[in-house]
Amino acid sequence: MNIKKILLMFICLFILSGCSIVCISNDNIEKNINTILNRKTKYLNKNAIGYQYYLPGYMSVKDSNEFNQEIYFNSNTFYLYADMVSYYHKVKKEYKINDKAYISKKLKVGKKTGYLEVNKDNNRYFVEMMYNYAKIEGYCDKYNLNDTINSFSYILSSIKYNDNVIETLLGDKRYDLSDNETYNIFKSKKSSEGSFLDYVNEYDNYKGTEDLNNLIEKEEIQSENEED
Repeated sequence: MNIKKILLMFICLFILSGCSIVCISNDNIEKNINTILNRKTKYLNKNAIGYQYYLPGYMSVKDSNEFNQEIYFNSNTFYLYADMVSYYHKVKKEYKINDKAYISKKLKVGKKTGYLEVNKDNNRYFVEMMYNYAKIEGYCDKYNLNDTINSFSYILSSIKYNDNVIETLLGDKRYDLSDNETYNIFKSKKSSEGSFLDYVNEYDNYKGTEDLNNLIEKEEIQSENEED
C-alpha cells in the first residue's frame, strides 16, 4: 500500500502552531479540507516572490519562475500561482457551484475564500483549488485524488504574503499584471476562456527591469497579514 495512504489513514497530524491533534481521513474529502484549512501553520519551507508557503515533504518543486511554481507529486506535475494583483486590490468574487463537476465546493475560513472543483477528463481528474488568492491545478488519477486534494489544502492554507514586497511590485506599477486577463483564478478552467497553462506560457517569458530574484523571501515573513 502507498506509504502516504498509510500515513493519511493511521497517523494523526500535529498542528504546527500548538498541541492540538486532528486526524485526517482517507475518504472524507470535505472533512479533510475543513480540518486542514482551519489549522494555523507557522512553519514555512518554500520561498517565492512576495510570499512563502509550506510544501509537504513528499512533494518537490520541479521548477520556479516568478510567481509560478511547478510541483511534482505522484508522477504528476501541478501548477501553483499566487495572484498578487488580486491580493493587493483585495478583489472578491463569488464562486458559482458547478452541478456538472465531479466535485464543486466553495471554501471559506474567516475572511479567506476560494473553491475546489474537480472535473473528470477521460480516465483522469482535473483538480483546481483556489484559496487566499492562490491557486493550484493539475491532473491526477482517481487513486491519488484524495491525497492530491489534501496536499493542495496544506499548501494553500499555509501561504503568507509579504506586503512590502508586493507594494514594491505593484504600488508604483513597475510590474503591472492587471492588463492581462488571460487567466482568472476566480474561474474554473471549465468556465474560463484561457487556462492556467496559457498564463504560465505568457509570464514565463516576462522580461522586466526589476531584479525579481532580490524579492524572493529568504527569511520567514514576520508580518503574516492574517485576514481572520
